[in-house]
Amino acid sequence: MSEEEKWVNPLKSPNVDKKTKVVTAIGGDGIGPLVVDATVLVLEGMKIPGLEIRKMPAGESAIKTHGTAFPPETRKSIDESDAILFGATEESALQVIAYLRWGLGNYANLRPIKYYPGMSTVMKTELVENVNYIFVREGTEGMYAAAGKEGKVRQLAKKRIITPADLEKWGEKAVYAMRIVSPKGTDRIGRVACEVCKRRKEKGIGKGLLEIVCKPNVLRTQDRMFIKRISKIAEEEYPELTVEWYIVDDFARRLLRYPDYHDTIVIPNMLGDILSDEAAEIVGGLGVAGSGVFGPKASYFEPTHGSAPAVLARKNYKGEPVANPTATLISAVLMLDYLGYEKESEKLEQAIGNMIKGGLDVENNWQTLPRDAVPKSYWKEGKFGSTTDVAEKVLEEYKKL
Repeated sequence: MSEEEKWVNPLKSPNVDKKTKVVTAIGGDGIGPLVVDATVLVLEGMKIPGLEIRKMPAGESAIKTHGTAFPPETRKSIDESDAILFGATEESALQVIAYLRWGLGNYANLRPIKYYPGMSTVMKTELVENVNYIFVREGTEGMYAAAGKEGKVRQLAKKRIITPADLEKWGEKAVYAMRIVSPKGTDRIGRVACEVCKRRKEKGIGKGLLEIVCKPNVLRTQDRMFIKRISKIAEEEYPELTVEWYIVDDFARRLLRYPDYHDTIVIPNMLGDILSDEAAEIVGGLGVAGSGVFGPKASYFEPTHGSAPAVLARKNYKGEPVANPTATLISAVLMLDYLGYEKESEKLEQAIGNMIKGGLDVENNWQTLPRDAVPKSYWKEGKFGSTTDVAEKVLEEYKKL
């Protein structure tokens, strides 16, 4: 059986028909517990039939309470789950994210970029009001596959991978890291991107445009393979799609110059990590940047902002913590769709949008808006909602629908 025949679309849970869906919720470190707890508050308040949420420890707090960053009971819960809602962990708990991604084989990182009216942005609103696209980022190869495979360049010289002249040119202290891209990894992320693009077109969200982004003018072997294989898959299996490809530095410019042009962007690991953060700023920042990481077993869903420890010091006018839970709530939208709760997923996203719409009348709504969504003139007075205020407003809007 060929690799193509073995591919299974990971965008829906393999257990989508189960009556009870189990989600392991892991707050972790930094603002992770705040935003995950707020999202769990909303999910539980939605009273979705058959949805069971288990809150489990991980990260530096788990080291204090359980003696390890990744307690056995947390791993057991993950293995028994249909999906994982994840906050963030620090470096001391890298084993957690390593298990979620490589241990479970979650290779396809979807990062939606959408402007919600009312959100504060560095761009002029008329330029971004129609922004609605998605990054499909390969998550296990590229430079990230070099984890544990970095070292001294002189080791390459000893193995005759490079010449003595190369070593002399770079010096004994030079270090290397490997960038790995495989045909199998390229094909499977290409198919996910095509499926996403096709679905967006069918829903009327996208225009059926698949944009392949990498660096083929320099990485002539790897990235030309990336373009060639994905283009071939789209041409042969998804004729309804249009394919364009771009050199990454030019594409970074185009994200700013033509912010509402894009649709489905398929991109290698590190490049996708960088450009999706740039794109998030266009629509309001990492506070509205959710994601899902998909694979053949149990996919996980997380905000892209990480642990953001500096945010913990920020307080609103009541002295309450103000980490923005919106990115985690958007991640939950992706999670519900993955689990088969399509109607609830659509309603939750609409409720998030209605909460952010309060930013169109900040004077009357600032108490339920995240700090990111109010003018800077409000910041000094702490005039913005707490993490819980924002979550409760989203739940209130959900119940109205």
